[in-house]
Amino acid sequence: MKNFSKALFALTFLIVIGSSCKKDAATESNPKIITEAKTMLNVSYGNHASKIMDVYLPTNRTANTGVVVFVHGGSFIAGDKSDFTTFVKELVRNDYAVLNINYRLVDATGLTDSPTKHKRSEVLVQDQVSDVSEVVDYAIAHAKEWQVSESKIALAGHSAGATLSLLYTYGSRNTNKVKVVANLAGALDQTFSDIPFYFYLLPDYILEAGYRYTGYVAEAANEQYYRAISPLYVANANQKIPTLNIFPENNAVGALPKQGRATFDAFTAKLNSLNVPNKFVMVAGADHEFTKMGNFDIVLSETMTYLNANLK
Repeated sequence: MKNFSKALFALTFLIVIGSSCKKDAATESNPKIITEAKTMLNVSYGNHASKIMDVYLPTNRTANTGVVVFVHGGSFIAGDKSDFTTFVKELVRNDYAVLNINYRLVDATGLTDSPTKHKRSEVLVQDQVSDVSEVVDYAIAHAKEWQVSESKIALAGHSAGATLSLLYTYGSRNTNKVKVVANLAGALDQTFSDIPFYFYLLPDYILEAGYRYTGYVAEAANEQYYRAISPLYVANANQKIPTLNIFPENNAVGALPKQGRATFDAFTAKLNSLNVPNKFVMVAGADHEFTKMGNFDIVLSETMTYLNANLK
C-alpha cells in the first residue's frame, strides 16, 4: 500500500510538471493576438450628407492588412453603396478591410423629361473624384486606429464607380496612395466628336448628361472636358498603377456609346503603350450588371487574385 501511494504521488507530480511545462511553452511561443471583426455603418468622411461609407474591418487584422475602397455605379446620377454589400462582404471574408462608399451625385432632375430639361448640376464628375480622394485620405488618417495598413490601399468600382476609381488613380492627387485599381465595366471613353452627326444620333438626354457631368455643352470645342472624365485619355506614364479591367461581353448601357469591346481593347492598348501593368478579363455572356448566375463569382475571383498579387 505504501509503494502504491508513492507511485500515485510520483504520477501526480509528473502530470503537474508536464502541465506546467506546456503552459510555459505556450507562453514562450508568443501566440497571435486575435482582433475582433468590426463593422461601422454610415461613417461620415466629409461635410455633405452623401459623404458616408460603411467600414468593414476583418478578424485578426494587422498593420499589414490591405484596404479596398469600393465605389458603386449608377451613371454618376444614381446608385448606392448597398448595391454591393454582398460583394464587399466577400472581400472582407478574404481578409481585406473594405470601405463601401457613397458620394455626391450629379443632378438628374428633368434629365428624362420630354423635352429634356437643360440645367447645370452643382456636382460634376470631377467633384465625385474629389469625394473618392477624401475617402482615401480618411483611410490613411485612420489606419492606425483601425489596425490596418496605411500604404496597401486599392480602389475598385463598378460602372461609373469604376470610372471614378480610374480617374483618381491616374490623377495627380494619387501621390503613391492607391497601389492597385480594379475596373468592373467602367465607362472608359466619354468623348463624342468622332461619332458622325452625334448631335442627331445621340438622344438628347445623353447630350444633356454630358453637360451635367462636365459643366460644358457637348460640342467639339469642349471635347477636352469630356476627355478629362475619360480614363482612356487620363491614363498616363507617370501613374503606372496595376490595373484590372473586367469586361462583360454584353456591355450595353442604355443608349450610351463606346461601351463595347473595342473601347476596352483601346484602353488596354493605351495602358500597354504607357507600360502600365494591366490585365484584361472578359466574362463571357455577362451583361453590364453581371447578373447571370456565376458571373459575380468570376468577378470576385479575378478581383481577389489581382489584389493578392499586386497589393504588396
